[in-house]
Amino acid sequence: MRTRTFRNAQPPRHRDVGRIVWRAAATAVAVAALATPLEAQLIKVPSMLDVRAPVALAASVGYVQTGSRADGPSGTTWALSDAVQYRLGLERGMRSGLIGVAVSMTEFPVRRVGAGVSPTSDGTVRLLQYLATFRTPETPGAHQIIELSTGLAQWGNYSGTDVLTAAEAKTQNAWALQIGYGFGFSLSDRTSVTLVQDLATVIGSKDGLQAGESRSVRQYTTRLGLRWRFRGRM
Repeated sequence: MRTRTFRNAQPPRHRDVGRIVWRAAATAVAVAALATPLEAQLIKVPSMLDVRAPVALAASVGYVQTGSRADGPSGTTWALSDAVQYRLGLERGMRSGLIGVAVSMTEFPVRRVGAGVSPTSDGTVRLLQYLATFRTPETPGAHQIIELSTGLAQWGNYSGTDVLTAAEAKTQNAWALQIGYGFGFSLSDRTSVTLVQDLATVIGSKDGLQAGESRSVRQYTTRLGLRWRFRGRM
């Protein structure tokens, strides 16, 4: 029985096999290199609420210790007593800190002293303040607070035993300057409590004041507050 020999049959070429393996490996590496950045990007992209600058609402209640006030239009001295302050603010975060606006209201017990004023004078006067604020950044956990505020202050809305003239009852504008120092503590990633003591000077008009009378009122306020960040991260 004859054995046929196929002259055209050739053994497999090892070079071709090697090329196929190298091409497959190179393709796999390229796919992995392209897929890794895409996967990382899909995982790490933050939401729009986190990308935007943080915005927080701040509310506080404070105890105000105040000095007396010389009132030019009436020629009297307002003997002011300590009172409770209510304050509400809106803050926007930046890299260097937080800027914002705040409004506060305080109803001071007042006794007017001067010529023609009853010795039993008793009443209340309102102090409104509209402030631009700047404070140090908020950080997770316990953190210190340094805050600067300035803006418009208005004395008015007297209510009491004395009958005021139209000039005396008119709202009187002043300039308020405050510096505060305190501490804060984060309760969660969006909420924190604050304890701040403010030193404030309210500078009014010098019209009608006698020589030696000061047009400024010094005030010390200790306030306990709550901040709620409804947009962005710390």
